[in-house]
Amino acid sequence: MKRVLNILFLLFCIQFSFAQSLVVSGGDYFTSDPMTDISHHLDLMNNSSNPITVVCQKTIISMPNNLPSWAGPSYCFAGNCYSASSTLPSSAAILGAGQEFRWSNNDLEAFSGYYVPAEVPGTSVVEYCFYDQNNPADESCVTVTYEISPNTAINETDRISGFYPNPANEYTMFNYIPNQDYSLELVDMLGKKIKK
Repeated sequence: MKRVLNILFLLFCIQFSFAQSLVVSGGDYFTSDPMTDISHHLDLMNNSSNPITVVCQKTIISMPNNLPSWAGPSYCFAGNCYSASSTLPSSAAILGAGQEFRWSNNDLEAFSGYYVPAEVPGTSVVEYCFYDQNNPADESCVTVTYEISPNTAINETDRISGFYPNPANEYTMFNYIPNQDYSLELVDMLGKKIKK
């Protein structure tokens, strides 16, 4: 019996020693049109009883081929900002025991992510990993998806033509043959009828 208790105690200690100290929360899926930049925030919490020296590492998983090098995902963390082309680890910030970095609390060290679509539609997938600089195995990662698609695509017919701008963002103009009956339907990208 003593041997079984010792084994159980050892397993508990091993499990406890490998528990993650960092907890990351926030959105991980964002959509926009090719003309509108995206900004978002992630909150980070140290749920251990010791301070942690935290670093952020960005890894690009996929991006549209024709996206310019200056566009795409960038971020700020620990009081510094990193460009879309930067993949080096961030500077470090000390996160005290039980402490959080939250954008809503105006914490200078808080994480802010940005995505500049540069008028290029497509989907980008980026992983942000936060880890203890002194123990890189203690990490928490979030995979963020940025989906950029045109708001409106207009299908022209033989009676209605000359839609501009196409795609449209807030308004559109079109030419049509007068003295005809027409039906105009606005449909979103999923095929849901918005207005008729």
